[in-house]
Amino acid sequence: MPEDLSELVRRTPLSFLGTVVRLGDSRVASVPADDRTAVVRVFEVLHAPDALRRLAGSEVTVQLSGDIDPPAVGDAAAFFTDGAVYGEGLAVREVGRLPADTVRPFVTRAARTADAMPFTPVERDLRDEAMVAHADEADAVVVGVVVGLRQADGGAAPGERVSEHAPDWWLAEIDVEYVEQGNMTPGPLVVLYPNSRDLRWYDAPKPQPSQQGMWLLHTTEGALARWAPFQIVHPDDYQPAQRLDTLRAARR
Repeated sequence: MPEDLSELVRRTPLSFLGTVVRLGDSRVASVPADDRTAVVRVFEVLHAPDALRRLAGSEVTVQLSGDIDPPAVGDAAAFFTDGAVYGEGLAVREVGRLPADTVRPFVTRAARTADAMPFTPVERDLRDEAMVAHADEADAVVVGVVVGLRQADGGAAPGERVSEHAPDWWLAEIDVEYVEQGNMTPGPLVVLYPNSRDLRWYDAPKPQPSQQGMWLLHTTEGALARWAPFQIVHPDDYQPAQRLDTLRAARR
């Protein structure tokens, strides 16, 4: 895999394989045409959010990067982009570009596998790397099942301002079956987590009754420590139990 491919996938929400059909043109009124705009016909979407997965066959306006030599009409390339703007069509900002031949093996592989998109394996590897790095920073990693849930004394710590953005602290009792990392033993463990659905806390794990998983725990500090020794606040703090094998394999 080219060294910069995984970094480009990490940095951008959308990439596609396409052919330049016009230079100095734009299909979106709010993006004026100049010598750094191109209209690209999409042949294959390589990675994308759900809303942009069906761009194949359409024409997209690309604001070309000033750090990369502009392509010529007829050139095929993989475009890595962000900053989507909608009008009569879609306009995106180019972050990086790779030769078409670099990504065609991924397109061929996706056609033979159950992968949703050509760069699904790249995204999977990036998620694995992020999970392992986060586990390395955790104070404990355990596998266990949720056996109880309750709000922590009204959900607010002493002196904590109550508002619509408050975390609404809850406690999950986890029956720890296995300790992968940290100074503890299997058995009951109480963990603190924000139950709020506010944007600030929305992605934090929300344990459910009888939920089994791998939990990446972080020492609770300050006034919150009176409720539980550990907390889970990061999106990666919960992982399916099977991810323990991924973690172990990466650490070998």
